[in-house]
Amino acid sequence: MYSKMCVVIFVCFSVIGCSSREVQILDVNGKEIGECSAGYYLHFYGLEDSIDYMLYQCAKDYIDKGYKISGVLPLDRDYTLPEPPKGKAWNKKIAMRHFKDSKITERELGYILAATEYEYHLKKLDAEKRLADGTIDETEFNQIIQKAEFIWRGE
Repeated sequence: MYSKMCVVIFVCFSVIGCSSREVQILDVNGKEIGECSAGYYLHFYGLEDSIDYMLYQCAKDYIDKGYKISGVLPLDRDYTLPEPPKGKAWNKKIAMRHFKDSKITERELGYILAATEYEYHLKKLDAEKRLADGTIDETEFNQIIQKAEFIWRGE
């Protein structure tokens, strides 16, 4: 009995805050020409909103060029990030504090978390490319990653 309860608890905690979704990009004839996918693991607030934000960021250039999408993505939403506190940039720590103080909604929190994490990954990919090209050394790489992570997490 005890082992069954532990398994149930483990499974519940394993799926809480986890989700992924994708949309297909379709040409004017309805033929699939690509897809966008997004997912998060251990993302407890604004999970579906973060996924919507990332899918929209991926799909918006295609939509602007006249392509259609197939899948679940609310296109009638405003995906604009709220203004950050004066003199600061959004990061996870500031966003969570504003959410807990009811200064932003859970949807806005989801968008901010997705946007800041996305920016971190872009900086990381750029730094990895520059390290591989030899334009920066490992010390510079580590500094870039540390700074980007601080900007993302606020820690």
